[in-house]
Amino acid sequence: MKPLNVLQIIFPVLLLDACIRTTILKNGREKAAINPMVYKNRIHFDKSILNQIDTTVIYEEYNTTYYIGDNPVNVLARDNYQNPDTYYMVYRFYGNGCFNLFHLNRENSVLTKELFDPGYTGWRGVLYSENGQIKGDLITQISAGGIIGKLTETFEFNGDTLIVTSKTPTWKYIFLKRNISTDLLKFTAGW
Repeated sequence: MKPLNVLQIIFPVLLLDACIRTTILKNGREKAAINPMVYKNRIHFDKSILNQIDTTVIYEEYNTTYYIGDNPVNVLARDNYQNPDTYYMVYRFYGNGCFNLFHLNRENSVLTKELFDPGYTGWRGVLYSENGQIKGDLITQISAGGIIGKLTETFEFNGDTLIVTSKTPTWKYIFLKRNISTDLLKFTAGW
């Protein structure tokens, strides 16, 4: 078998990035995909998925990936002051099958509407059913160079716990339900 050269690997990634038209969000830093084709799996959204998801809350990262020595520091990421990385992830789900992934900073404990405004910040995604599983296509930055691409995730809801896994790249995160003021979440999603 002939080995792949660098162009055979990089060209498809660049082509994908070129196909994903983006706009700069109101924060002036993050991009959001505006090409409806990247959200095409939304046609497989089944409203029954919402029986497992609370759309009136956020699901915030429970830190199981930061270790001190050989021991994981199992605490909400916003409460893990031993971790020098102050940012943590939260998911917000909408009743129409859309979702956001926001990044919050534990050094800024005051939550504002701006932090949950999908027009201001956050990565966008769509939920759908596939082979009896809840899947999500998250359109996000996939490289340090700022390339925007699609990351397919699997969502498992267990009461107040959300487990999010990905096969490429391989990772697993735990999120816990957090009630916050509903005034902060009065946004809609329509991508």
